[in-house]
Amino acid sequence: MADPKNYLAIAGDNVFIFVDGHGTGVHYSELLGLMTESRSLAEVQKRFAASRSNLIRILEHFGFDFDMLLREQFREGHRDTTLARLHRVDTKWIAEKRRSLGFAREKGRPRVEFSPDEILRAFDTTESFVGAAAILGIDRKTYSKLHSSALKSGGPTNPTV
Repeated sequence: MADPKNYLAIAGDNVFIFVDGHGTGVHYSELLGLMTESRSLAEVQKRFAASRSNLIRILEHFGFDFDMLLREQFREGHRDTTLARLHRVDTKWIAEKRRSLGFAREKGRPRVEFSPDEILRAFDTTESFVGAAAILGIDRKTYSKLHSSALKSGGPTNPTV
């Protein structure tokens, strides 16, 4: 079986980067350091040209747990598309990893929650629903529902959109 055009190979504490049949050796700490610092498979692939599976296998050989990195990134609230762009992989692959690691996918957009004070302060600042909605980064209709709810109650306001 022929070797791929670009791949990584292990020899002791060294990682050999093969590009077009020519290999260059580096200490594995350079690979781990870059992965730890960047937290991005795409950034590591720029320096260490290899396939995703080859790179993950080499990282795991030297003790880096890529699944743990993904768990952390899922806990931080990164969406599948953001992680796919960050690691330069397919969104379906990230979604599959999310399921295999036991993280449920959140459907839709995150809930919009603002205190009544925030809602009323935004209106006082701009004196218009459109301006207040722009300040809060939400839709005008959502803002008007939140505003009417804020006027009626002093509790947390959640839209019923």
